Amino acid sequence: MKNYLLILFIVIGGSLFSQQSVHYTQYSFNNLGYNPAFIGTTKCLEFKAGSRLQWMGFKGAPRSSFASVQYTFKAKNFHQNGKHGVGLYVEQDEIHITTRTYVKLGYAYHKKLSSKFTGAVGVFAGIQQYAINTAFSENNPDPVLASASKSELKYPDIMPGLLIYNNKVYYSFSINQLYFKELGNSESTQVNQYYLGWGHKSPAGNWTFFKSFLLKANVMGPPALDLNAHFDYQNNIGFGLGYRVGEAVNAQLKLRIFESIAIGYAFDFPLNKIYGNYTHELMISFSRCSSGGIGDGGSIKPHACPAYN
Repeated sequence: MKNYLLILFIVIGGSLFSQQSVHYTQYSFNNLGYNPAFIGTTKCLEFKAGSRLQWMGFKGAPRSSFASVQYTFKAKNFHQNGKHGVGLYVEQDEIHITTRTYVKLGYAYHKKLSSKFTGAVGVFAGIQQYAINTAFSENNPDPVLASASKSELKYPDIMPGLLIYNNKVYYSFSINQLYFKELGNSESTQVNQYYLGWGHKSPAGNWTFFKSFLLKANVMGPPALDLNAHFDYQNNIGFGLGYRVGEAVNAQLKLRIFESIAIGYAFDFPLNKIYGNYTHELMISFSRCSSGGIGDGGSIKPHACPAYN
């Protein structure tokens, strides 16, 4: 019982005083991380993975990793019947002695809304697990924390999302942690996360200029807003700059090293009291279609792929 109460205390404390969910700088590289409606926007089977090392140099600083896979079913008559996509998203977020793990299965349905826009609705359903994975050292002994090591708390997780898009622009909305779970017998509940996103691509010869934002908000704390400007050259190389309002500026680089493999790197420079403790992100994707999907910031030039139409 003590172990259960302790992990509730840590979870509640994290809900009140820390980020509710992982916020990646390269959100356009990992759009499944904030909206399941992006499932099915890729032209081919796609696998992605990545890691975020936050505030390097701080003991117990956040460490996050994810892996995702999505597949779009071939649409025989997309304009009339729409198309379907399925996906899997796995993520682990470590902060000091706690670990939060997500495993989610996803589905999305896409349908033409007009001659210019397509709409999609998607949902992730799975499970979250909170765990205490490290006891304190001998220099800071705490018998309660030591006895609570390896304690776990599991509960369902649901994330719905909406997407309106074409080959130049998208509008995104989703709700993370919709399953409003009461923690134990207390009055505390897990807070919903609301994501609002937008992106637009402008062609400039062989280059594509991609500007976007992602807003994350909840009722417990101030919103987090990311603004990004990215330049892409024929889906082979891209670079950009970003600003997380009031927190950090960042630089991003994306390279296609083989026809089916692309990598992305981001460096965050903090603007607050964490100055000098930088954040690094590294991501990689595997796909038979080099053009990527909606919202990834790549070229808007058409690419033939039967699974996409």
